[in-house]
Amino acid sequence: MRCEAPILFLVFNRPDHTRLALERIRQAQPCRLYVHCDGARAQVAGEQEKVEAVRAVVRALTLEWDVEVFTLYREQNAGLRAGVSGALDWFFGAEPYGIVLEDDCVPDLSFFPFCSELLEKYRDDEQIMHIGGSNLVEAVTADKPASYVFSRFSFVWGWAGWRRAWKKMSADLDGLDGFVRSGRISDLVKDPMAQAYMLDKFRATKARENNSWAYAWFYSILINNGLCLVSSRNLVQNTGVGEAGATNTTGANPAARRAAGQMLFPLLHPVDRTPDPDLEQQFFYVSQKRRLRLYLWYVLHRLGLR
Repeated sequence: MRCEAPILFLVFNRPDHTRLALERIRQAQPCRLYVHCDGARAQVAGEQEKVEAVRAVVRALTLEWDVEVFTLYREQNAGLRAGVSGALDWFFGAEPYGIVLEDDCVPDLSFFPFCSELLEKYRDDEQIMHIGGSNLVEAVTADKPASYVFSRFSFVWGWAGWRRAWKKMSADLDGLDGFVRSGRISDLVKDPMAQAYMLDKFRATKARENNSWAYAWFYSILINNGLCLVSSRNLVQNTGVGEAGATNTTGANPAARRAAGQMLFPLLHPVDRTPDPDLEQQFFYVSQKRRLRLYLWYVLHRLGLR
């Protein structure tokens, strides 16, 4: 059965990863595929050849099935933040909803109908802004009766969303000062150290001290009182975490490469939309800072050393 939702595939300079992820997309048989590839960095030796190799992989594999392909291939390097944000503007400018995969995110085939069903179910629900297929605390959620949980965490290793939600994206984190003063960060996590860490990340993103689009999207969901749907099973394996060539995930994370599992159907929908505070804390520890490292960060932060 063909994937009912269009897919945005984000690639750059890793042909082997691109081939693996695109092969899984081919198995899902989407009718429309959008491919964004950033331009090579002039200062990185050999990168132009890698970018060209990636585009050749896309060209060859997309000839193997009946799919309508749209490409946004940049000549100049836009960088992660501007490049991905621009690609999402392009994608959601053309489609009312869809699935987003990066080149190092390899989903189980059940990820595609999972996203497609929820995209349709919550299509007009303004509060639901994001569907995440990655779940690194699967051991905690897999035994829950529902197929997914409501959360405020927007996991982007394989996700789906709507144009109506992306329109609320604030790349410059507008209103951050008021958000800080309101104390609303306590709605996300109960640990004061975790709250301080998240606010520090948002401030750094606003000041463009990092190159992250994902923190801007995370903030945009929070300030709009949005909710995310997180699969109770981990449906996407990240094959690129910890690699030297990765942009934002070069650190070691023992949970990050968790294998993709299979979603069971029919989906069982939760009734209560209230995020579980204890689960939200676990989502923080596995996606942001583990407990010990958070404590060390907090001490250095209070001393003005971070």
